[in-house]
Amino acid sequence: MRVADPSNKTEIAPVKAVATIQTDLEMTPLGTRSRLADELHGVPILRRTVERVCAAPGLAGVYVLVAERQADRCRALLSGTSAVVQPVNADPPPWANLIRASRKWSLDGWRGGVGGSTVFDEYTDCRLIDGLLRHVEADAVLSVPPAAPLFDSELAGRMIEHRLSNRDEARLTFTQAVPGIAGIVLDAALVKELAGASVPIGWAFSYKPDDPRRDLIFQPACMEIPALLRFAVGRLIADTDHSEHVLRALLEQISSPDLATIGQWLVDRDETGVEPFPREVELELTTEDPFPGALLRPRGERLGRRGVMRLEDVRRVAAELCEHDDALCVLGGFGDPFRHPEFSEVLEILRPGSGGGVFGLCVRSSSVDLTPVLAEAIIAHGVDVLSVMLDAWTPELYAKLQVIEDAESCGLEIVRGRIERLSELQRERKSPRPIVVAEMVKARENVHELDAFFDGWTRRAGAVSIVGYSHYAGQMEDRSVIDMRPPVRTPCRRVRTRCTVLADGRVTMCDQDFRGAYTMGRIGESSLSQIWRSADYAHVRAAHVAGRYDATPLCGACAEWHRP
Repeated sequence: MRVADPSNKTEIAPVKAVATIQTDLEMTPLGTRSRLADELHGVPILRRTVERVCAAPGLAGVYVLVAERQADRCRALLSGTSAVVQPVNADPPPWANLIRASRKWSLDGWRGGVGGSTVFDEYTDCRLIDGLLRHVEADAVLSVPPAAPLFDSELAGRMIEHRLSNRDEARLTFTQAVPGIAGIVLDAALVKELAGASVPIGWAFSYKPDDPRRDLIFQPACMEIPALLRFAVGRLIADTDHSEHVLRALLEQISSPDLATIGQWLVDRDETGVEPFPREVELELTTEDPFPGALLRPRGERLGRRGVMRLEDVRRVAAELCEHDDALCVLGGFGDPFRHPEFSEVLEILRPGSGGGVFGLCVRSSSVDLTPVLAEAIIAHGVDVLSVMLDAWTPELYAKLQVIEDAESCGLEIVRGRIERLSELQRERKSPRPIVVAEMVKARENVHELDAFFDGWTRRAGAVSIVGYSHYAGQMEDRSVIDMRPPVRTPCRRVRTRCTVLADGRVTMCDQDFRGAYTMGRIGESSLSQIWRSADYAHVRAAHVAGRYDATPLCGACAEWHRP
């Protein structure tokens, strides 16, 4: 493959590219069961992926990297293909647990993981690729996830050509496609550099406040694809219950989908499809809170008192969550979970110390009450994310927004100290979890501190979340900086993908209903699955699909319907 250089009419030397597929027949990098040997329409998933990669133009070879003990099984699955099964012996990368925790809340997107992680981090260990390149000559490597049965061969060929055309301007090539459609092309020199530094690929994509650069999506490294596929939502890597369900549903309706068909199918599903079980369940453990008068969040008297969630209700929800290998649970709601008197017992139910439990676990708290005992508990039980609700960079603004009279007992410096102590414990325990995320609700009162907050907490914690202010369907004063709603209303995603269980066991229609005015059922009287599939829920969803957004007064006044 050669490309003419229009400036001097000479030819650019060809790039020799190979593909690598890092494979594990037992467990995925997400910690879920490997499905690579499972059949999809009569063909093992790994074989489907490999056959499509082998069909990509411009490749000098396809190498399946697999642990030596699995090599024979892998060869049997791939018998007759042109792929080379390459046994490797290596421990998991040092960032494996960090990537596993950070990607759980963004599996449907190529990036968006906590701290800037990407789908490429999941299945690309540059240490293994660098080891291969010591024996196989290549200038570039196409890295592909092993469970990608809809991988597009033609798109891969175009990416290799794009790499050749932009070799002097970029060291990698990627697209903004949904996970499972495309891989990533890396220069051999970049592979060696990342392997030597022992960092994941997401390091190249993440924002660094002390070395700010233009986002890679605006640079030659990013190859353009049709907008329909770029803005589609869905994971087409068969490594979780949900993604396998999506893949099978797509192929049952369209046996040989092309890129345009896949994009349209995913867009249609995102606008009207209802998940079999909520992807994310938020548990309000209590309405008690250290800042009942906080300006930017519904707290205190605005809620009414609901007591604390009973452990038996936590057990009921946990049992259902554990039936799905990719279900997410957030301990938050409209009170501070650390104020539940049996918080450690709640963690033991959701994530037993002996192992197992729910797939993804996040705690949202002001962290004023994060004592050393609780810090030990969230580390011991493997909480993935601790989202700390801060909203301000300076102690003065923090005190104003949280309506604090005694800053010495619960001010910003106290919270910073709690987080620093947690970080010390993590270093002592050598635990990458929890990932601490500094959270800011952007409002008129604090927007002037946004840049300082983002850069400052990126340096301190490595992860920051900026969310728009919500007036909760007119139930609170509107303090938003700007109206972020798209010009045309579409059906709300949240009533089809997530739900909130209040401290008294009632399941709200959505997380905007902080008073529990429109509840769908109660845990203990019905299972969460029964409530999720109830006639009341179905009525609201059907009304939205039909363009009737007055199913409840809250729906009509809501400004958050476009949020994921």
